[in-house]
Amino acid sequence: MKRLSPPRRAPALLVALGLAAAVTACASVAPAPFTEFASSLQPLRAGTDAQAGAAAAASRQDLIDKVAAKEVSPADLQLEFTDPFTATYGFAEDEPNYAKLVRFRQGLSALNDALLAYAQALAVLAGGGAGGDILPTTAQFDQMARDLNANAGAAATALGVQLDPGRQALLSVAAIELFKAYIESKRRKELAGAIAEVQPRVEEFSSAAQEAVRFLASLVETDYDKKVLPLATASPPDAAPILALNDVTQATLATLASLAKSYAAVPAAHRDLAAAAANRKTGLAGLVALGDEATRLQNLVTQLRTANAPAL
Repeated sequence: MKRLSPPRRAPALLVALGLAAAVTACASVAPAPFTEFASSLQPLRAGTDAQAGAAAAASRQDLIDKVAAKEVSPADLQLEFTDPFTATYGFAEDEPNYAKLVRFRQGLSALNDALLAYAQALAVLAGGGAGGDILPTTAQFDQMARDLNANAGAAATALGVQLDPGRQALLSVAAIELFKAYIESKRRKELAGAIAEVQPRVEEFSSAAQEAVRFLASLVETDYDKKVLPLATASPPDAAPILALNDVTQATLATLASLAKSYAAVPAAHRDLAAAAANRKTGLAGLVALGDEATRLQNLVTQLRTANAPAL
């Protein structure tokens, strides 16, 4: 009796495995890491706005004092117009700290706006936006990318970030195309690849922001020396105002140190997003570190506001 051959199952199995692979590739991305990244950037914007504003106010008064003492000519304060919409201080040399602070403050503000807009866009692409799994159209993403790169370009100019002329300020052409491919296909690898493409720009902007914060910190000692001398030589001696100044100074330095650490933590957190998009099983230590430092920064900003209150 002729034995019957078993049914041929291999082709059906291969088809099933292929479908499973396709489903896995197109599976939705967990939005939690992306919304956490966007949330952690909020304290950076609040911290830099407060610190750069305070430093600019102190430096402005210092410049007023130098003009009154005839150390700086009023004529040197005239603005130069580089185009119909842009005017800057035209110091050829010995640029006062105030002029640098104005530029850095604008640059940090533009950088924070660009990073936050980018983070929020990533959260939307991962399904963490108000629309849930409804993604923006490629045309909408193009407009968002133009706006984002305009802010990043302004930040690069103000902070002195030297970018490859063939690349856009934050999102390169290659990154934009990968993001658009993800919008059309919802395949994880496109999103992970786009984030990886942006990584070098994030690292460059992180370094520039840290340098700007270090400059802010360098001015704290100058301002302290100017304020403490008359307090230390007052008659009769009074320790209270010196101790109050010390409290504010130490709180300011602690806030600036946390701000620098927060910017330093951004690249590793951003790298974790590529791993999350690719569904790689990692501990997302970079995101955890950024979130922890952002929380600490938020607390320090509150403490500094309290320390400054008696002086207001």
